[in-house]
Amino acid sequence: MGINIKGQNKAVILAALYNNSAPQRLGFLHYTENDMTEAEAQELLDSGQTYFDYVHGRVMKIDLSGDELRTELYDRDIGNGECERVVASISA
Repeated sequence: MGINIKGQNKAVILAALYNNSAPQRLGFLHYTENDMTEAEAQELLDSGQTYFDYVHGRVMKIDLSGDELRTELYDRDIGNGECERVVASISA
């Protein structure tokens, strides 16, 4: 399952999904309590990275390379419907 993110600011999406996520399993070893800012998210995207597995210990499992964001892996670890809920909340 995926959601259309065409025309949306991917740095805002990345930061929002990160801030909604939590550390899982050994992610606690790399966990930081600080929320991600849009500027920090933009730096990651500007480095060429588009797939995010874990970021600072927080599970992500998202690929921002295209106009469709697949939600199933994020939702599997964070909660059913969470990816779409977070993206909808920043689009409103």
